[in-house]
Amino acid sequence: MRTSLFVYIACLAVGVTTASAQDYSELLTASFPADATWLITNPSFETGDETGWTLIGKDPNGNDEFKTRDYGMSGKDGTYLMNAYQWWAPSLEVRQMVENVPSGEYELSAVVCTWENRTVTLAANEKSVSVEGQGDQTGIPVSIDITIGVDQQLTISASSTGQWWVEGHEGETQTFFKLDNVRLTCKSIFLNGYAQPLPNDKTTVLQPKQWYYYDSDYRTGYRLTGNLEGLVYSSDGQKLLSDIVTSPAEREMTLARGRHYFMTTRSDATLSISKTRYMEESELTAVALNVDGLPNKILAINLNEGGPGEEGTKKISRYLASKGYDIIGCSEDFNYHGSLMSALSDDYSSGKVRATLSASGLSLSMLLNGFRFDTDGLNFIWKNSTCSAANETWTQWTSMAKTDGNQYVKKGYRHYDLTLSDGVVIDVFVLHMDAGDNEDAISSRLSQWRQLAEAVNAADSSRPKLILGDTNSRWTREDIASNFMARLNKSLTATDVWVEFFRDGHQPTTDMADLTDQSNPENYSNYEVVDKIIYVNPWIGNTVQLVPQSFRIEQDYTYDTIDHDGNTKPLGDHRPVVVTFKILKSGDLIGDVNHDGYVNIVDVVEIVNYILGRPSADFDVTVANLNGDQEVTVADAVTVLDMILP
Repeated sequence: MRTSLFVYIACLAVGVTTASAQDYSELLTASFPADATWLITNPSFETGDETGWTLIGKDPNGNDEFKTRDYGMSGKDGTYLMNAYQWWAPSLEVRQMVENVPSGEYELSAVVCTWENRTVTLAANEKSVSVEGQGDQTGIPVSIDITIGVDQQLTISASSTGQWWVEGHEGETQTFFKLDNVRLTCKSIFLNGYAQPLPNDKTTVLQPKQWYYYDSDYRTGYRLTGNLEGLVYSSDGQKLLSDIVTSPAEREMTLARGRHYFMTTRSDATLSISKTRYMEESELTAVALNVDGLPNKILAINLNEGGPGEEGTKKISRYLASKGYDIIGCSEDFNYHGSLMSALSDDYSSGKVRATLSASGLSLSMLLNGFRFDTDGLNFIWKNSTCSAANETWTQWTSMAKTDGNQYVKKGYRHYDLTLSDGVVIDVFVLHMDAGDNEDAISSRLSQWRQLAEAVNAADSSRPKLILGDTNSRWTREDIASNFMARLNKSLTATDVWVEFFRDGHQPTTDMADLTDQSNPENYSNYEVVDKIIYVNPWIGNTVQLVPQSFRIEQDYTYDTIDHDGNTKPLGDHRPVVVTFKILKSGDLIGDVNHDGYVNIVDVVEIVNYILGRPSADFDVTVANLNGDQEVTVADAVTVLDMILP
């Protein structure tokens, strides 16, 4: 039964079903835990080579033994094992990415080995376990409990760092570990591990008691066509089948962005899901950027040694102009605003510069005894051809830390009404939170998140909202979920774009290790920065929606990009965080060809009359062409009939 279960799930994971797949009802009785090691390529290296594995840190020209060998180790499986040994290697790693792993709870185990007083680490996705070696023949069993989400990906790795054990030979680095008997055990499968894609047509008969999923690109109204009797709905994809909560599916439903699950008890049911409205689309590219605009020094206090200064800020301006972003939320726009706008002023406008940091009239004792410059260092820059901003307001944080430079300025947030060229209005909040790792700074930031939640709740609940800025927060350090997300009105939903795109929508928590690995700048999964872009959508029906399309951290934000001099130093101490959004606005009801606000038999009659050459004065050919073939035919009339009939 266990083998049958995983053959079936593997087929679903790649969108395939086969004659050998077991009936759904049998899967419900499958026993767990179940062996899933077969998902891993060459788990015990019994191919005699590194098939399926990537070796990281290996010197192709070195005299090493970083390869599959038949060496001994207690607890090994079979003849061969991975022997990672190399002189002069600062670190070595063996890695494999496994795709199409059904969502659920798993245990990854292996046997590892290294010398005494050395450490070897086994990792599975963001979790890891490290053990101290007991000699080059003693295998140590290790294991990790992990959750596989909707991305259905598992990255397995074993690694160690090098050192030398004889005093006086510290520079003669050697790295060594062994790995074998890698095993994967499935302890439970989530609903999204069982579900298969909905055929979403009007002819395919659904299998009874089989879960199907449907992905919606954005929140709007949807129409369900087919026999809905006995059809239930759930959004609990990350739960076991025994734990999910269902509700009856309705003829017309509002579905949020994401994955939705449907199951029927009937043996003759079909299901087709379509949007109830046409959507009007536009795009907006938003940037959060700390421009590093502090002066190098005020009196005897070093504020920003090595910062870009006036000339460097001009290069930042040229960089931003070359990118053509639509809006930029700036923090630390203090002393060099003119330089920041030098290459932008022809095409962009900006908010108010409240003040700069100047030593005029100050004494060192004033700075050391609580004096704050009357500036927030915030600004908002917008592209005139795309949008315009108005009604700028500034609010100071009620709680502010007194360390890490926070005490010198009056930090807070700004609010703007941003009007796009098509008339859509968005609330924009630009902010800068307190810096620092100490208790005072963390407590202050949590208070600032709560204050921001109050401000978002007080804004127009029918508008979408964008939050841009240097939060100085990390999900693994501050409880953002409880202090911000959970405090928003129930009519609003907020999402960190980085979490949505690269953490599978699951917010990291404070019991996790920091996700600050920037070793692969093209993979942001474990690469969190404090500059964040958060969007908030209203749940009110048919409101404008923000839908992110891409997320990136600009890796070409360097002097070389501007000066072409080979200098790869970043232009400032923060790289721009960039998100491109689609702005979706509800249009006409699909099928409402006479624009009376309803889809009914009158619309069918209107289409038939048009086909017969008797169109009414308000007949809309675009809305009547439901199947997109650029012609209004009987097929379109039949489609409307399907929409209004059970």
